[in-house]
Amino acid sequence: MCFLFFVMFLFSCQQKMDEYYKIPDWLKGSAWQVLEAKGNYTLFLQAADKTGYKSMLEGKGIITVVAPDDEAFNKWLSQQGYASINDVPDIELKKVITFHLLYYSFSKDMLANYRPEGRTSTDYNSASSAGLYYKFRTNSNDPVSIEEDNTVREGGPVSREIFHKERFVPVLSSYTFQTLGIDAKSNYEYFYPNSTWTGDDGGFNISNASVTEYAIVTDNGYIYTVDKVLEPLETIYTKLNNSPNYSIFLSMYKRFVDFEQNDDIINNYGPDYYLEYFYNLPAIASEWTYNGEYSGSPDYSRLDLLARETYNVYAPENESLQNFFNSFWGDYYTSIDKVSFLPLMYLLGNHVYSGDIVFPELITQGKVKTTFGTVIDFDPQQTDLRQMCSNGTLYGLKNMMVPEMFQSVTAPIFQDPKYTMFLLMMDNSGLIQPLMSKDMTFTLFMPTDDLILNTTIAGNDLIYVDANPNQFGQQQIQINGDNGYLPLSMSRQSMFASNHIATRLVTKIGNQKVYKTLLPYQYLLEVDDSKIYSTNLYNNYSEGVNDKPGYITKVYTAYNGESYDVSGDDATMALLPDESAFKDQITKNTPEEFKSFKANMLDVSKIATTIPPFNFMLSDRFIIFIPSADAIDAASSAGTLPVSQEDMEKQIRYLFVNVNTSGLVDYPFPGDGSSKTLTTYLTNPSTHTSYKLTLIDTGNSLQVQDEKGNIVNVIGVFPHIYSDGAAYLIDGMLNYE
Repeated sequence: MCFLFFVMFLFSCQQKMDEYYKIPDWLKGSAWQVLEAKGNYTLFLQAADKTGYKSMLEGKGIITVVAPDDEAFNKWLSQQGYASINDVPDIELKKVITFHLLYYSFSKDMLANYRPEGRTSTDYNSASSAGLYYKFRTNSNDPVSIEEDNTVREGGPVSREIFHKERFVPVLSSYTFQTLGIDAKSNYEYFYPNSTWTGDDGGFNISNASVTEYAIVTDNGYIYTVDKVLEPLETIYTKLNNSPNYSIFLSMYKRFVDFEQNDDIINNYGPDYYLEYFYNLPAIASEWTYNGEYSGSPDYSRLDLLARETYNVYAPENESLQNFFNSFWGDYYTSIDKVSFLPLMYLLGNHVYSGDIVFPELITQGKVKTTFGTVIDFDPQQTDLRQMCSNGTLYGLKNMMVPEMFQSVTAPIFQDPKYTMFLLMMDNSGLIQPLMSKDMTFTLFMPTDDLILNTTIAGNDLIYVDANPNQFGQQQIQINGDNGYLPLSMSRQSMFASNHIATRLVTKIGNQKVYKTLLPYQYLLEVDDSKIYSTNLYNNYSEGVNDKPGYITKVYTAYNGESYDVSGDDATMALLPDESAFKDQITKNTPEEFKSFKANMLDVSKIATTIPPFNFMLSDRFIIFIPSADAIDAASSAGTLPVSQEDMEKQIRYLFVNVNTSGLVDYPFPGDGSSKTLTTYLTNPSTHTSYKLTLIDTGNSLQVQDEKGNIVNVIGVFPHIYSDGAAYLIDGMLNYE
């Protein structure tokens, strides 16, 4: 079945290609013969012959020829300082001539409004994408070049032979600018200041040239005559490499280099050639904007991506980047090449955009955004470098665009390397972008690397592994387990990071603050503006000599909140949630303040020994109000404490509240306005309805009123919170009858 689908897919693709690239119906002689007959294309033909492409023009291939006349060619020779064709080095002449020879045969409307899916597509005349498939493959490519591979951990750098694919030439039509809703002339001439826009009314310019005659039919394709020799476009990478004022930006980009081999190239050219890509960044060194990244499709088959996908780069000048380094990183790193990978990746990501081609008017209109969703904001008229490239556009910026995450509450984790592990978790969890919001306020508690290394998860310690400091993506957080150290799972990293992000201040009572974290039903307790407890620390490390809070210091105030450093001594751990269940802990690891409840009430009821334990609740999230030891002693002395197992079970069921049926979206805290009626797990046999409790928020404390009207006080501000529920200590007994 899969083979049949593959064959049908290839047949469908071939039909589409045949439709576009068939030999025209009207045969007028080969491209060579047609140009020769015109008489004023002798220099172009001479150059084609000299470089070995006469046979292609004579009909060896189905091609589209872009032909400059003798006047245009003579002008080009003069501009380049050559007296004749014979003076041009062969390698340079071949590069130029092949840039005028396009793969396949394109009529005028095919070039003006190319559709890789075929003219029969319902989208053919759609205004939403007309003219945006603007790049066409030429026969021009560079010889193999050498790049130094500095990512090798030992024995480097290593020289890599880089294979270069064919260039693409931009054909910018009136449809391109109509679709984008921008002015054609000013936007075209922004990139081509020495050319004139002449492509109105369904016409087009081919890169730097105006078309003088469209779609001359030949036996082996079409000819388009132009008024200028097409200047072969380089990749963005090459242009940056040849622009010393942008060397810092390029050196940062090179740190993410990824040299890969391609089976097709190995099979056709040998095993020594590599393609040059970049981890998590556009492949600006590649002539092609699709290189087999998606679904394993061969690179040449994705005509939609090759023709439309564009790399747009906004490179800051050296002075701008150095000034930013001095102000933002100068206190933490000795030089910009020492900055950690992740901060650099986000900085670079703020200056690149992959998608449709970006013209200056779109930037002025604020219509172009980064991958992080922020508007790309600079004045295109103040750029010293503006270049149309074979794989996209390049703008040279006088001033760096500071990434939003370098200004939000996340700024310190990008600035200070002591938060390297936490930043890695935040990135892996996809939590950086949400914390750029201007619509919410956050409090970010940032654990240092030392604190994380002190932390255990389910009793297992964590380590940071940098398998190759020279290569991005080789950095990991690992956890010890039965099989040794293994990568910490993404779900664990997300849980860890999320519990250090407070989305709101729930309440402030005296010297205590309670924060709601990003994790459902998880909270943090701050005491004396200096100590911080998660539910795990509060439940297990908050009493007497065992008190091990995190210590916090505010280090940054952002437009959307505050950032706190979290550190401690060797015994302090990060702010993890307590993942244990109350149903287990109450019997196996009973907190001191709950021991009287367990011994005098829970054990009597035997509901903790049912199969499963507490079987009346199943998997419901709950609240339990636990009488203090003094309250239990008082009830026992007064003879009101149930004695029989049956009565005690009813009493305890009345202490348990169903969170969902009570309509609670958070656990209640004093001062949060949570007064409401609560539904218990005890059913009235007469009415077959659940008995109720009433929660009262006095502003400074919580109280609970039972069915008889008795009111008891909740002791303290912060309950014991577990994975399945929350336990509140109360100073009296609750009675349902």
